[in-house]
Amino acid sequence: MAQYEVAPLPDYIDVILKEYEGLSLPCADGLHTMIERLGEREPSLRDRCGLMADRHELYAITLPDCPRRALVVSIDARATPRPRVVHGTLAIAPELATRARDLARSQLGLINPTWEPAR
Repeated sequence: MAQYEVAPLPDYIDVILKEYEGLSLPCADGLHTMIERLGEREPSLRDRCGLMADRHELYAITLPDCPRRALVVSIDARATPRPRVVHGTLAIAPELATRARDLARSQLGLINPTWEPAR
């Protein structure tokens, strides 16, 4: 049973659904699997990108069966029970954490937020 809510922001549901429909079958299955896992447990610290606006823990998580894409998720560290916000997927490439930060910042509506990188 899921203990955490895992969902996109309401204004981005259609964007995420369109992205999901455009993924290959293995990547779409991997995305679905990862969303289910995130509903049950914390993401791995190895996938942590950093802390944005002193509040949002940001992760870029490689999808199962889809090693070239990462799921971008933020977790509001101040909220209980720590809902997970799905921001979409990005190709795994240099500067993944920076691109994940920019995607989440835009969707969260943050202007020039503080950034504490994980690595």
